[in-house]
Amino acid sequence: MSIHHTVFIIGATSGIGASLAHHIHAQGKTVIATGRRQDRLSTLASSHPGLQTSCFDFSDISILLSNLSALTAKYPRHRTVIINAAVQSFFKFSDAKTPSPEAIVKEVTTNITTPMIVCQSLVPFFLKQEKPCSFILVGGGLAHIPLPLFPVYCPTKAALHSLSVSLRAQLSGANVTVTVVNPPWVKTDIDAEFKDRLVEILGGPGKCPPQMPLEEFVEETMKQLDSFGDDRKPKKEFGVGQFPVMVVETWRKAFGPFLEQFHVDG
Repeated sequence: MSIHHTVFIIGATSGIGASLAHHIHAQGKTVIATGRRQDRLSTLASSHPGLQTSCFDFSDISILLSNLSALTAKYPRHRTVIINAAVQSFFKFSDAKTPSPEAIVKEVTTNITTPMIVCQSLVPFFLKQEKPCSFILVGGGLAHIPLPLFPVYCPTKAALHSLSVSLRAQLSGANVTVTVVNPPWVKTDIDAEFKDRLVEILGGPGKCPPQMPLEEFVEETMKQLDSFGDDRKPKKEFGVGQFPVMVVETWRKAFGPFLEQFHVDG
């Protein structure tokens, strides 16, 4: 089992994060949902008695450590963090409408810099717990198969996967596990601003890959997180849906032997 009693969810105001908060709360666990939009956090809390919230922007590095310290002080039994927050932009570098440098920096910061700092901050806290703790990172198949339409998002997801391998290897034998969830194209609002253009570029409604319903994705994700791998330990990573499953299995088959050769339990 990857989800322990008290859970921080970073990026829980909508989509995958909000749905995970709903399902984990239903298991009777303590959920602390975080995000930038107070109105959505308030709505989530009002429909889930006992669910806790904390509103701040995790892409603001200047306040990140102080907010994490405040959360760990308030919830000393916290043993799982789910890093779900992400930004996805859709553009071509040759296009005059390319996002500003500030927007690109924010996407990189949200998708990979912040997860790195969260892990750096929480590893010592988890190690002191002397009980099973876990990092759960929301990655994606695009970490391995870059789609040129997302020239910032795909590299950041590739970096997140690399981070998970390094972190898992460093924590091998400790009380802290690292699991990566690899979603397919899920029906959320992350692509709301450009979804119609994306569908058109991919060949239209009849030819582009279908989106997985959010509830279907989260139900399968919860089943995977609540189960163990063949080694009776929480799974290192898993895919949901045909494409992510294929990508994860292919990567593990191709590069697993090299990790073993270098004695890397990643």
